[in-house]
Amino acid sequence: MIDFINNMSRRSDGFTNSQKTIAAYMKDNLDYIAFATLEDLASKVGFSTTTIIRFARALGYDGYSEMQKAVQENMLNKVSLPERIETERQIPDNELLKSSLENDIRNIEETFSAVSEDALHETVQLISQAGTVYVLGMRSSFSLAHYTFSRIAQIRENVHLLQSTAMFFPEEMSSAKEGDVCIAFLFPRYSKTTANIISWFRKYGIRIILFTSMEHTAVNMYGDIVLPCSIVGISYKNSFAAPLCIINYIAAALASYNYGKTKNTLARTEEILNQGYYLGL
Repeated sequence: MIDFINNMSRRSDGFTNSQKTIAAYMKDNLDYIAFATLEDLASKVGFSTTTIIRFARALGYDGYSEMQKAVQENMLNKVSLPERIETERQIPDNELLKSSLENDIRNIEETFSAVSEDALHETVQLISQAGTVYVLGMRSSFSLAHYTFSRIAQIRENVHLLQSTAMFFPEEMSSAKEGDVCIAFLFPRYSKTTANIISWFRKYGIRIILFTSMEHTAVNMYGDIVLPCSIVGISYKNSFAAPLCIINYIAAALASYNYGKTKNTLARTEEILNQGYYLGL
């Protein structure tokens, strides 16, 4: 996508005011544009379809379809990790802490505005009523999966973290059946392994609660419930502050939703921990 952005930048001096507005929107929403119809994009930016087509031609494409195809063909060419760290180098050392905290706060605020309360309520109900809950995340997202597992497994039974140790995940998920739920984390750059596991789950009727990025059109088909999170980072990796906040809410809501069972589960856990698990300090 870097080539596409550079193409817009090189031609920006000749843009009309409307084309500059379209370019600014496209720069921040390329994942959406890769799959949006011409009509949908026109509605988003507030211009006619004819104006969008003229913009595509101003970039050297025959029309919207060719421009969209160029975006799609470059979907795999996301900014590499070495390129990402260049962003951090542009921030003075004495401003890095402030920039990092402000970035996380902004991510949380944007996520709060984007996530539907109905979707969160349905999420809590699905997890509460599921026979078994599977939690899935690969590479960096495994940290989110492990955190989610540690929170939910403390307050309900039959929660399984797909750890894929030694590629063992087929056996970890082979007993999944209709009525079960999978909480999956799928952020750019999208893990093919995660997508394949989700597809297998859906084939057998397992409902998917999908944590993903704000521009989630490309992966909507993988989730029964989609929870968009802003994960913009200031360095070489994404920020997971916002999805962690949603996980904390879900755990708290589950505990409240199933107060009696949660209290009994925690009481049994506490009984085990009191058998000399902690230092007596």
